[in-house]
Amino acid sequence: MAQRDRYDHQAIEKAAQEKWAALDLYKTDLASGKDPYYLLVEFPYPSGDLHIGHWYAFALPDMYARYLRMQGKEVLFPIGFDAFGLPAENAAIKHGVDPAAWTNGNIERMRGQLRSMGASFDWSREIAACDPDYYRWTQWLFLKLYEHGLAVRKKAPVKWCPHDKTVLANEQVIDGHCERCGAEVEERELTQWFLKITDYADRLLADLEPLPWREEIKDAQRAWIGKSEGAKLRFALKDHEGAIEVFTTRPDTVFGVTYVVLAPEHPLVGRLLEMVPNKAAVAAYLEATKKKTERERSENKDKSGVALEDVMAINPATKEAVPVYVADYVLGSYGTGAVMAVPAHDERDFEFARKNGLPVKQVIAQRFVQSTGPGTFREGEPVQEKDGVIVFVRHWDEDKYIALKWKQVDWGTLLTGTVDEGVTPEETVLKEIQEETGYQKPIIVGKLGVVDGIFYHDPKKTNKHVHGHIYVAQLEDGERAALDADEDAKHEVKWLTLGEMDGFLTADTHKQALAWLRDGYKPYTGTGSLVDSGPFTGRISSEAAADIVALAGGEMTTQYRLRDWLVSRQRYWGCPIPVVYDPQGAPHPVPADHLPWLLPNDVDFAPGGAASPLASSKELKERVTKLFGEGWTPEYDTLDTFVDSSWYYTRYLDPKDEHDFSDQALMKKWLPVDRYSGGSEHTTMHLLYARFFYKALHDLALTPTKEPFNERFNRGIILGPDGQKMSKSKGNVVNPDDFVQKYGADAVRLYLAFIGPYNEPGSYPWTLEGAVSMRKFLDRINTLVTAETTGVMTPGVARACARAIAKVAADTERFKLNTAVSALMVLVRDLEKLDSAPLAAKKDLVRLLAPFAPHLAEHLWQTLDPEAGSVHAAAWPAYDHALLEGETSTVAVQVNGKRRGDVALAPDASEADALAAALALPAVSAALHGAKPSRVVYVPGRILNLVVANSQKREGEEQDTAAGKS
Repeated sequence: MAQRDRYDHQAIEKAAQEKWAALDLYKTDLASGKDPYYLLVEFPYPSGDLHIGHWYAFALPDMYARYLRMQGKEVLFPIGFDAFGLPAENAAIKHGVDPAAWTNGNIERMRGQLRSMGASFDWSREIAACDPDYYRWTQWLFLKLYEHGLAVRKKAPVKWCPHDKTVLANEQVIDGHCERCGAEVEERELTQWFLKITDYADRLLADLEPLPWREEIKDAQRAWIGKSEGAKLRFALKDHEGAIEVFTTRPDTVFGVTYVVLAPEHPLVGRLLEMVPNKAAVAAYLEATKKKTERERSENKDKSGVALEDVMAINPATKEAVPVYVADYVLGSYGTGAVMAVPAHDERDFEFARKNGLPVKQVIAQRFVQSTGPGTFREGEPVQEKDGVIVFVRHWDEDKYIALKWKQVDWGTLLTGTVDEGVTPEETVLKEIQEETGYQKPIIVGKLGVVDGIFYHDPKKTNKHVHGHIYVAQLEDGERAALDADEDAKHEVKWLTLGEMDGFLTADTHKQALAWLRDGYKPYTGTGSLVDSGPFTGRISSEAAADIVALAGGEMTTQYRLRDWLVSRQRYWGCPIPVVYDPQGAPHPVPADHLPWLLPNDVDFAPGGAASPLASSKELKERVTKLFGEGWTPEYDTLDTFVDSSWYYTRYLDPKDEHDFSDQALMKKWLPVDRYSGGSEHTTMHLLYARFFYKALHDLALTPTKEPFNERFNRGIILGPDGQKMSKSKGNVVNPDDFVQKYGADAVRLYLAFIGPYNEPGSYPWTLEGAVSMRKFLDRINTLVTAETTGVMTPGVARACARAIAKVAADTERFKLNTAVSALMVLVRDLEKLDSAPLAAKKDLVRLLAPFAPHLAEHLWQTLDPEAGSVHAAAWPAYDHALLEGETSTVAVQVNGKRRGDVALAPDASEADALAAALALPAVSAALHGAKPSRVVYVPGRILNLVVANSQKREGEEQDTAAGKS
C-alpha cells in the first residue's frame, strides 16, 4: 500500500481523545431515564507500565461499552486502582522509596496509558484503595462485620522466613524455601483476624445455580467450597487414652480400613510423640513438613509418611486394630486432620499403602452391566443373584491360561461357576476346574478380587447378577480325565496367552479380571456391591452407608473444603485494621468518628523483626494512648487486599460520598453489576470473596440484592511472542506503547479483538504480524471511506450492510468480538468491489467500526459529516429486516455437545428465536428430559448448544437405577 494511503494515526488519536474530553462524553448520568447497564472490569494493580495483557483486559470490554451506548443504554464503565499490596511494598524496599510515592507514581503513569488505548472510562468515578477516603469505608465495613460476629480473631499457622523476618504467603514458598532469599521457612502460630466465610458456604453454593455464568466458573467455585457429605467416625486408641476422629465421605468402605493417618499438625501427634519408640524419626518428619505449603503437600505425588510405632487404632466396625501413621498428604485444615485409609478404594491411600507395604482390602465390587451382545442385560425381566467364581487356570509348563469357547452361544470366557450354599468359593474353584476341563491337579495360588456381573445368560435364558470372586489356579501337571458329555457339549477348552485373551473375552467382568492379573489391582473409587463387610456384604454400598455408620457408632454430617478467610497481613502497605486492645488484651473497634484509621508514615517498612512493620510507628502508639488511655495498644496487622476488592464496585456509584460507603438509591437502580469481566485466575478467591462480602452486607441491609454480579465473563490469556505467559522474569512482556507509536492504538485494539473469543478459556500468542495486518485493514477502510462518494444504495449493497449490522451486533453481545471483526472485513470487501461506495453504506461501516477502532471512526465520521457530532454519541445503524428474509442458514442443535438435529434460521435470528426453534425439535425435547438449559451457547449461522447442569449425574443415576433392579 502506498505511503499516501496511510492515515496519520498519531494526529487522529490525539484529536479524538481531546474531543471526547471536551465533550465529557463518557461521564455516566446515573439518574438518567435511559436503560442502565453496569459494565465492570477488575480494577488493576498499579504496577507501572501496562503490558499488552492489560490492554486485552480493558480495551475489549471498552468495545462493548461503546456498543451499548450506541444501542441507547446509559452505561456505567468505571475504573480505579487496587492500590494496596505486597508488590508495592517490596518495590519500595528494593528501591528505598515510600510505598505511597511508588504507588501514586505508577497510578499517574497508568492513567496516561489507559487513555492512550481510547478506553471510554468514566474517570470522574476513579477510586484508589490506598486513598484514606476509600479505606475509611473498608474499615467501616470491616467493623460492621465484626459487630455481627463475622470478623473474628484466633490463632492460625503461618509460614515464616527467618532471614527476611516476615510472614510469607503460600505462593512465596517454593520447595520449602523463601522465594526471595532462599532461606528455609519455618511454621509459626500467630493470632490473626478472619472473616467467617464458612457461615455462607451453603448459600454461596446454592445461589450459584441460577446465575447465567459458564459452567467452568461455577465448577471452580464449587470445588473451592468443596461441600462433602459424609460421616464422622471415632477410632479408639489401643492401650492409649483418647480416640482419632475422622471425617469420611465414604463410610461405606470402613470395613476396608487397613491403617489410619494423622496430619503432621494434628494435636494427637504432639501428645503421642513422647511415647513412641521412633520419636526421632517422627520429629524429623514433622520438621520437614513445616517447610512445605498446603498446596505443595496436596499436589505432591510422593506420598511420604512415618509410622507412630506401637500406636494402634481400633476400627469401630470390625473392632480390629490397625497401625497409625503421620503423613503430609493429610491436611490439618481439612476435615478433622485425620483419615481412615482404605487403599483398595482411594488412590492416595493406595499409593501410600503400596509404598509402605500395607494391606489392601477390597470391600466394594464394581458393577458391570453387560450392554453389548451376546449377554446384553434385559430390562424388566427377572434376575437371579448368586455368588460365583471366575478362574484363571495356568498351564503347568507354559505361560498360558485356560479359556472357554462356548459352543451354543458366541461367548469367550474364563472358567466360571456358581458357589452353592454350604460350599466355599475355594472349593467351588477346584470342583469347577475338574468338572469343566478334566484337569485333576489344580492348586489355588491367589485371589485377585471381586467384581459384579449383571448380564443375560443365554443358555439358561435368564438375567444373572453374579458376585464374581476372581481366583488364580496353577496345574501341577497335565493329568486329565474325560469330560462329562454335558460339559463337553457346552464349550471347548483353549490355551491362550494373556495377549491372546484380549480379543477373546466377551464379558466386561472377565476383561476386568484380565486387567488385574496383568497389571495388578487398581483402586476402585466408585460405588457398587459390598464385599467382606460383615452383615452388609452383598448390599449396594451407597444404600448401606447410613446403617454402617450407625453400627460403627458414628454420625452423618457435612463438611467443607472452604476455610474462614484469613485477612491479617503482617505487612505495612495495606488498610490498617481498625481495632485497639485494652490493657487486658481484649479487642475494641475504633469508633466511627476516628475513621479513617490512618496508616502511619513513621514506619520502618523494611521487615526486620517478628512484629509487623506498624509496630515500629511511634505516632500510632501515641495516637492510641491519647484517644484511649495508658496501656491501650493498636492492632499492627493490615487487611488482605482482597478485602479492598470485595466491595469497590459499590463505591463507584458514589465515590465522593462522605456519609455512606455508597448511595443506597443508586445501588437499588444499578446493582447487581450487569457484566463483570476479569481474569480466570480470580474465579475462586476474589470472586468468591466478593460474593461472600456482598451477601454479608445484604444480610445487614446494606446492599439491595443477594448477588453482586449478574454475568461473569473470564477472558483468555495473551501470551508473549515465545508462546509463554507474559512475565517480566521471562523477559517476554510486550509493551503496547511501541506498537501504539508505530501502528496506532486502533490497530492494537482491533488485533486483540480478532485474536480469539474473549469470554472463553484460551491463550493467544502476540505477534507483530497481527498488529501490522490490522493496521493495513484500517488503512483500507480509511481509503474506502475518504474516496469520492458517487454510488447509490442498491438492494445488494443494502443487504450486505444489513447482514453486517446483524452479525456484528449479535457477536458483540456475546463478546465474540473476533467474529464481529470478521463480519466487518466481509463488509469492507463487498464495498471495495463497488466503483464507489454509497454514503449511507459508508456511514453504516463507520458506526460499526466505532467500538473497535474509536479514533479512526471519530475522524471518518467527521469527514463524512462535519456537523454530525461524535460518532460515539450516534445510534447503532438500523436496517430493514425484510432484506434478510429468505436468507437462512442451517444451525446445528446440540444438547451437552451431542448433536440432536438442525434448524434453519435467518442470519440475524436472536438467541431467543434460535432456542424456540430448537425446543420444537422432538429429539431436543427428549434429550432435555423436561429440564431447562442452564446455559445456552449460540453462534449465529453455525451452532446452538444447550447445556443442562448435572446431566451426566442424572444419566448415571438412571444406570444405577436400572442396575439396582437386578
